Order: sequence, then C-alpha cells, then structure tokens
Amino acid sequence: MTDRWLPIHYRDFYDVPRAFVLEYHGELLFFDCPFSDVLEDYGDRYLVFKIPEELRERIDTISWTDLGNRSERIGAVLVSAVEFDETKRKGVKADVFESMEAEVAGRQ
Repeated sequence: MTDRWLPIHYRDFYDVPRAFVLEYHGELLFFDCPFSDVLEDYGDRYLVFKIPEELRERIDTISWTDLGNRSERIGAVLVSAVEFDETKRKGVKADVFESMEAEVAGRQ
C-alpha cells in the first residue's frame, strides 16, 4: 500500500468521478465507468485505457465520449477499489493499480 496520490482530471461525476484521466509512469490513462441503459445505473468497474500519445496535448479540448474507442484497453478495476481524495475530485491513490485486472491478450 502506498500513500502516493495521482492527480486526476475528470469529466463525469455521480457520487465519484465516472470518467477521469491520470498520468502513471509517463502514460496517460483513461478510467471510464459509463452509464448502462440496461442496468439503468453506472457499472461497478472502470474500464482502463491507455491513451495514444498523439492525443495527449488535446485531451482537455476533445470529447471523451469516444475516447475509449480511440485508446487501447489495458484492464479494469472495481469502482470500490479506487480511493479518491476527500473531495473526490483531485486525486486517487496510486495503489489502484495493485487491484487492477489486466487484460488478457486477445480478449475483446
């Protein structure tokens, strides 16, 4: 466990940020927990994507709606496993990656 905090930039918020971006080991990562029309609620996992380097400079100006489709999915993590700062708007604990489920090669 670590006390290291990673700053986030978020767009969607419902109880917690439902879409946020952070930088980890030089890579820009997108955590997405979209609303499910089937569930009529948000899911219990963030899908985690590695954002292409060519989008780095434009991330604050482009729509995040299709960002997952423009990025490489690398894993998933339970929303309950992500520890946010007290405001739930500034950062997450870096140990979120300890509980991340990595994608298996070839899995869709």
